[in-house]
Amino acid sequence: MDVNIWMVLGFLLAAYSVVANDSLQTLGTYISSNRARTPRWIQMSFICTITLVVLGLGWSMNNGDPTWGRLEHFPLPETFTWVYVLPPMAVLALTAWGAPVSTSFLVLTSFVPNNIGKLLQSSLSGYVLAFGLGWTVWWLGMWMLERWVFRRTRDHKEFNVIWYGLQWCSTGFLWSMWMVQDLANIFVYLPRSLGMLPMVLCTVILCIGLCLLVVIGGGPIQGVLSSKTNMADLRSATVIDFTFGLCLLIKAGLSSFPLSTTWVFLGLIGGREVALRFKEKSLDEVFTNRNGGELHQIIGNDIGKASVGVLVSVLFALGLQPLIAWSTG
Repeated sequence: MDVNIWMVLGFLLAAYSVVANDSLQTLGTYISSNRARTPRWIQMSFICTITLVVLGLGWSMNNGDPTWGRLEHFPLPETFTWVYVLPPMAVLALTAWGAPVSTSFLVLTSFVPNNIGKLLQSSLSGYVLAFGLGWTVWWLGMWMLERWVFRRTRDHKEFNVIWYGLQWCSTGFLWSMWMVQDLANIFVYLPRSLGMLPMVLCTVILCIGLCLLVVIGGGPIQGVLSSKTNMADLRSATVIDFTFGLCLLIKAGLSSFPLSTTWVFLGLIGGREVALRFKEKSLDEVFTNRNGGELHQIIGNDIGKASVGVLVSVLFALGLQPLIAWSTG
């Protein structure tokens, strides 16, 4: 079908709103830790190079589909109107509020509301997988790293520069896995098969948005990280990023159906925090962040905000359907 102005506008808004919202999960720590250390043009080059590779591979391996086949169950509407531009605008509003909103629910379900149940199931299974992996990894041994990091930070000791190299590797891995999962939320506004020129234009637009993200220093929802143990520390964040990327890789291998990466991220940091708090209790030694409140408050607050995002997304998607029918009819 021909591309109209609403499809282009929807793509532009989705590209910015999705990346800005999900910067909490993927690029937040990388951007903040390199702000005063690495020139911005190097950060931009690094992120854009990975973006170019992932987009190019997905496009070439899937007959012009850069989303790695994740829009198979989300066909493009026969008539594309201005109503479909509203979901990414809602993402921007919720991001400004500071909610870890699921862009998958808010954007994708507006196109095919019947997929809400399957999308919820896919996301919840991702949460459970990430929670279990987070608990296992940090309970079985990674707690020793967190205790060491806590002590080093408390004593104001510097860390080895090798951690910067490890962080770049883990960020690159996570960013590539995130794109495989979440590019569907952006390219849902465009035809399912793109030619060379449209693909080049889309890649340039995404890279411009990422460069803007580096300039402004991340998104407003990074406050969610402040209540977790050592989340601002480069060493802890490096391990978290790699484990998060591993979760997304496992889910990508199990199913090509989209999911909420926000819920996977919350599951991982939730399982990690539970493991650290219980290990701390068994050792009778404090090495976790207590400023964020009790464990049930931290986990409940994150899930509560994310649940509000899902509820708003579902209501928004269902509420749009009469408006879509009126605008196309």
